[in-house]
Amino acid sequence: MKIRHLDEIKPQGISHDADILKKVLFSESELPASVRLSHAVFKPGQKASGHRHDDLCEIFYVISGSGLFCINGQEHRVSAGSSLRIDPHEMHEVINDGSDDMALVYFGLAAS
Repeated sequence: MKIRHLDEIKPQGISHDADILKKVLFSESELPASVRLSHAVFKPGQKASGHRHDDLCEIFYVISGSGLFCINGQEHRVSAGSSLRIDPHEMHEVINDGSDDMALVYFGLAAS
C-alpha cells in the first residue's frame, strides 16, 4: 500500500506542452498495465497540443473548471464531473477555454 498527498508531489511539465504542470501520483512501475496516474492543471488559455497514442487508452476525469477536448477533429465540451476515454490512435487535444483553472486526473492503460 502507498498513500500520497497532492501537496507533497513536485510538479513537472506534461510531455507535449511543458508549461502545463502535472503531478504524477503513481508511476508506471507502481500501477500494473498502466502508464501513470497524474493530476494536471490547465490555466485559462492553456492547451495540450494535438497528439495520439498508439499503444494506450487514456482516461480523464475533470475535477474542476471547464474546457474542450478535441477528439479526431470534433469538439466536446467538458466540465467538473465529466469523464472521457480516449482510445488508441485517436488524435486529441485538451483546451482550457474558460476563465478558471481546469484540473484533471488522468491515466493510461496499455492497449490490448
